[in-house]
Amino acid sequence: MRETSAHIPEWLGDWVGGGGSLLLMTDYDGTLTPIVNDPEDACLADEVRERLRALARTPGVRVAVISGRDLEDLRERVAVPELIYAGCHGLEISGPNLSFSHPDAEAQQDAVHAVSMALCMGAPFIEGMRVEPKRLGVAVHYRHVASAGRQELETVLARSLHRKGGQFKLIHGHKVIEVLPQVSWNKGLCALWIRDRMMIELPAPMIVFYMGDDWTDEYAFEILVGKAVTVRVGEGHEPSKADYRIRGVDEVERLLTNIASAVVERRAS
Repeated sequence: MRETSAHIPEWLGDWVGGGGSLLLMTDYDGTLTPIVNDPEDACLADEVRERLRALARTPGVRVAVISGRDLEDLRERVAVPELIYAGCHGLEISGPNLSFSHPDAEAQQDAVHAVSMALCMGAPFIEGMRVEPKRLGVAVHYRHVASAGRQELETVLARSLHRKGGQFKLIHGHKVIEVLPQVSWNKGLCALWIRDRMMIELPAPMIVFYMGDDWTDEYAFEILVGKAVTVRVGEGHEPSKADYRIRGVDEVERLLTNIASAVVERRAS
């Protein structure tokens, strides 16, 4: 895995300027915005929003944001109508002329809601525990839970899952445990679903570009090997299937700025 090459923006600009199309996909938390203590504080910088908007309004370019966040929360935070949004790790997808909700996940919505309510009732008894209900999942944040309370939190979680029925999987993220329906779906399959539809919508040969910082993005990096340019965000040295690595959100912003400038300029010329 290499450090991101400075030639990528110019290369993408030349590609789009020459009539090719571009699908740019990115994670949200830890990629477009820094990881923060309270997920509610993860606000998108205006400069990044403008770069995404400029790219999405360029003919032949589509932009998608794929996140573990609830679809509506994600759409409100980014607030660029032209974008494609994928929430709950791709279980829900929405965008211009695009709509998808995984049927197997929909079938478990009542069970997910029951688990969410049980966790909300248990949260007041564990200091620092925060429950984030979603339409097709629920996130349990424990960043502010003391070490002594972690075991109790896991007990509450296990009890809630056992009592409420349904088939679930747990995803461990940055100080968060996400409860999702047990379905064969992830960010990688979501990225392919979006790519396949964009290949129909966009007539020209297409380059796919994907950025993400989380281990769940590795599903996309792996499934897109040989099919996309992929970038892992973060300073860690853990193995990754991504083609390139950049150090953090500041470098993501610079990269997006350079890509947007090159693509918009070449397309207009």
